[in-house]
Amino acid sequence: MLRTLFVPGRLGAIAGALVLVAAAGLAPGGARAAEKASAACPARFAYSLAAGALTGKTSTDLTLRFTEAAGCDAVTTVRSLVVTLPSTGGRIPLVASLQDVAAPGGVVQLPVGRIAQGTRINVLAAVQTGTPLRTNSVNASTPSLLRPDLVVSRVTAPLQTLPTHPVDVTAEISEVNGDVGATATVTLTGNGAPLAGPQQVTVPAGGHVTLTFPGIALTTPVPVVLDAAVTNVAPDEYDATNNERSATVEVTKNRLASPPRVLFPSLGGYGAQFNGHLYAPVTPWPPNLGYGDVENKVKMLEPQLVRIFYNDNWDGNANGNFPDWQKNYTSFVSVVQLAQDTGATIMIGFQNLGNVLTGPAGPPMAKFADVLQDLVVNHGLTNVRWVEVGNEPNSGSVSIPQYEALVRAMNTELVNRGLRDQIHIMGPGLVENGGNPARDHYAFLQTIATDLGGILDAYAEHVYWFYYDSGRLEYRLRDSWHLADEVLPPEQRKPLYMMEFGIRANDTCGTKPAFRYLYYAVDPSCPEIWRTNIAGFQQFWFNVDSAQLGVAGTSKWDAYWGRYDNSSATNQLHWMIGPPTEGSPLTPTYYAMSLIFHTTAPGWQIIGVDPWDSSDWSVPAWRTNMGDTTNDQPEQELAAYTSPTGDVTVLGLDTNGKALNTVSAGPPSSYSIGNLPPDTTFTLAVWNASGDGTNSIAGTVTTNDAGVARFDVPLQAAFALTTVPVS
Repeated sequence: MLRTLFVPGRLGAIAGALVLVAAAGLAPGGARAAEKASAACPARFAYSLAAGALTGKTSTDLTLRFTEAAGCDAVTTVRSLVVTLPSTGGRIPLVASLQDVAAPGGVVQLPVGRIAQGTRINVLAAVQTGTPLRTNSVNASTPSLLRPDLVVSRVTAPLQTLPTHPVDVTAEISEVNGDVGATATVTLTGNGAPLAGPQQVTVPAGGHVTLTFPGIALTTPVPVVLDAAVTNVAPDEYDATNNERSATVEVTKNRLASPPRVLFPSLGGYGAQFNGHLYAPVTPWPPNLGYGDVENKVKMLEPQLVRIFYNDNWDGNANGNFPDWQKNYTSFVSVVQLAQDTGATIMIGFQNLGNVLTGPAGPPMAKFADVLQDLVVNHGLTNVRWVEVGNEPNSGSVSIPQYEALVRAMNTELVNRGLRDQIHIMGPGLVENGGNPARDHYAFLQTIATDLGGILDAYAEHVYWFYYDSGRLEYRLRDSWHLADEVLPPEQRKPLYMMEFGIRANDTCGTKPAFRYLYYAVDPSCPEIWRTNIAGFQQFWFNVDSAQLGVAGTSKWDAYWGRYDNSSATNQLHWMIGPPTEGSPLTPTYYAMSLIFHTTAPGWQIIGVDPWDSSDWSVPAWRTNMGDTTNDQPEQELAAYTSPTGDVTVLGLDTNGKALNTVSAGPPSSYSIGNLPPDTTFTLAVWNASGDGTNSIAGTVTTNDAGVARFDVPLQAAFALTTVPVS
């Protein structure tokens, strides 16, 4: 019978117990017993005993291993076993006194009461083997060692990643009790699902081992809790409740590149074309209506970059056909003043090149320079910072040498007037082809970049597309970027602006009178394109895509109702503020552009957003007109901006909504954006949230400590996530 004593006993009592055991015939039988021993088994040192003790939270497990000398029988039973602790005050604590203890394989596993770490445990055992039986006494001593305790001391992974970027995960496994090492299995799960095969680990006492789980794919843009767990620990461990540790990886659809990828270091601005004939007789305002409402709406728009035409015939009577030109010029100056009142940077474009083709370039440019001097010096319109010589010169009859002569003359006139530091020269405002392959934007820009590289301060292109072929939008931007940033050698590259852009529609629809580019024919009521949400959506998209390509600034054609000349065919009805006969209505594009204007500012950096690969900037063939089917797949498009003082704005939309003129019937588009400032509250401002083409505040979004923002936006809408105060 197994009997364990947990009370201390006197030294004399234990010695007496051993004597009694011997008297009962369990001790060696003197010389006579030795004579009966097997000749093959030595009389002395026939057996040895090794002891070990592992202590857990509630008990100590004593392991005894008996080893026989050569020629001796193996131990299968221990006749008597006494376990004691070191004497204390003359007393020897008795832990166990046992008889006839089974020892399969020569091993005894003996659980006893918990013995404190480091306490010495003494064992005295008697074994009987052989025929006839012979009794041998063996003893051993061992300290009580704490069982191993494995913990996952650290799980390391990136704070955030993209679904397309697998991550390496490391787990550090430590043995913290310091007495005994252990082996174990380590598993890795993500949100409860296995992520990698288990790994085996051996950890030394008091040591640690680091395992790596490489290339873990986290393909869903949600927070993923990575859990590393230790199982199958051998020997059994001290505490199995501390075998796991977690780390969270924020998986996001997009994130600001880290380190920041600066696409353009100082935004030139987003804005619109102002019609210089707003106050001229050619623009027929209804009697007694006045201009105040339109002026206030223009000022509330707060454009950052405004382009205004100066026409040397209409505004200067260069051809002698405009005796009331001074009224037109007064209107022109008033419009420049209006642009200055909005706070915009102003470009003055010399519109008409017809009068310069038959004579030297100098005189027209001298007169134009007089106009600029009048604006800046006499009228104090110091926001005039850019000048453009000619509108879309590669679409007309002006030759490249003639154009270059005009630019050189303009430069000379500005220098002579002391205005060159104030006013920069941008050009040439190119269209893609203009119907003449020899004058396409590649041929034109490559030549003038070579010849005028020291004079021009920036390049400009003009882009238009049809609402049903929005891939044209992307193609023209990408092709222009390729020309300006890849084809031109580095020393000839300049900031690239899109100084005209707009959306076009059908010439005819239903029974409406034909008018070029006017009608949104999908709707049987045939609305003008400028009235539609599609116009606002796709033109917002144009600005986002231009930022992704590092375009320095853009100007929307055009800001408000008005007439440039007497030809109705040239009154391109693409306004952001409609005609006064309707109360000068604000269009969906007005609100869409206003959202951009109010949440970014000139001088901010444009920052790249990942993922970014060839599908986001390339086309199958450069210099070849491409449409929807050859450009980027519908997806969320984002552009990010940072200010010198730490403000951040992210503009975005989902181009799966590019053809929606009404509210989407499907679920919203879910956004997740990483590498934003952590623990920061952003305002989420949304254009067209309810399908009415206006702006609203959806609320606030606070990033977590990893700098991740998650929010939903309706598919037909666009948004600005910003730290700039907006209401």
